[in-house]
Amino acid sequence: MTSFVSGFHKTPSSTSAANTGNVTFAKSVTSVRNTTVYRADTRSPETIRKFGFSGTNSNEPGEVRVFGKNTVFASTSKEKVKDFIHMIEHQGQSKKYHLYQIQTKKQEVFSFRENMDKNPTSLINGIADLAVQELGIPQDEAVELAKSAIQTDYLAVDEVQVEGPISPANIKHIDTISIDE
Repeated sequence: MTSFVSGFHKTPSSTSAANTGNVTFAKSVTSVRNTTVYRADTRSPETIRKFGFSGTNSNEPGEVRVFGKNTVFASTSKEKVKDFIHMIEHQGQSKKYHLYQIQTKKQEVFSFRENMDKNPTSLINGIADLAVQELGIPQDEAVELAKSAIQTDYLAVDEVQVEGPISPANIKHIDTISIDE
């Protein structure tokens, strides 16, 4: 995981669930906006200036990705991105992160907070359905897992997902953060 990735993870109950991969979460409210979002990434500013952000390349089962492989994970807040970096440190991630500011010009953006405010039942059930499908767990357990993930993963870091690709012209490197042990 080299980027601002969130998801709910549980050991799948079967090997087929473990190999299913990611699916697009379609039960959501998205909007085209011109806004500023932030992303932490371990790739160098030179690489991002050359390629921009195209989407995720992770294959975590149960990972919520609204725009499929074109999903770019970000946050509405610089401080929340920093919180995210500290949350994932224990997962063996790199200790050096680059913080990027992204202008989402005419791109679709999905906000967990906005979706939770507008239609919490749809959001919870959509994520729970994904957990049932991808992780092979019972529906009631999946609903509880979805509720927990929304609070502890997505809302805790003000996660938004942006439809990629994002042009390097809309990305600015604003900080480098090193995590000390």
